[in-house]
Amino acid sequence: MSALTSKIEQAGPSASARVIGVIKWFDPAKGYGFVVPDSVTSAELSGDIMIHISALRAYGESDADEGARIVCDAVESERGWQVEHIIEMDRPREVVAREKGTLPEPEDVVVKWFSADRGFGFVNRLEDDADVFIHISVLRKSGLSVVEPGETLCAKISNGTRGEYVSAVVEGDRPAR
Repeated sequence: MSALTSKIEQAGPSASARVIGVIKWFDPAKGYGFVVPDSVTSAELSGDIMIHISALRAYGESDADEGARIVCDAVESERGWQVEHIIEMDRPREVVAREKGTLPEPEDVVVKWFSADRGFGFVNRLEDDADVFIHISVLRKSGLSVVEPGETLCAKISNGTRGEYVSAVVEGDRPAR
């Protein structure tokens, strides 16, 4: 018996709580995010619940959209509450669009501003001044960590619950930073 197994057995079974909530954010590059609970079965559970990519993979997904509804079981660990098992979750919009054949086409956009410290910024289409949100996780997926105002990117723009956002950056010939 390993030391880890014996520690788990000594600790006994952990009590889980059923959670109904929404994804606050999830960063596939980091491999985790957080769930904001709307309803829970344990009075001990308060605050956000960490969701690890391993829980998503066990459910058959590798990403989760901000605002997606989720029903899951959570357990308390040394670091706080964590999703143990996903029972039901809204599917990522990009996966659904791919299955329906309605993925957005790449288009050129210009960076209006971006803050690496804050983890987000805005871009504009070449023919439109309307702001389009871009999150650092989208940049990381394409191998970038920072972009500069005035820089042109090739991006896929999707519609979300809060408006348009960059769902992917297509690298092209740009050198990785």
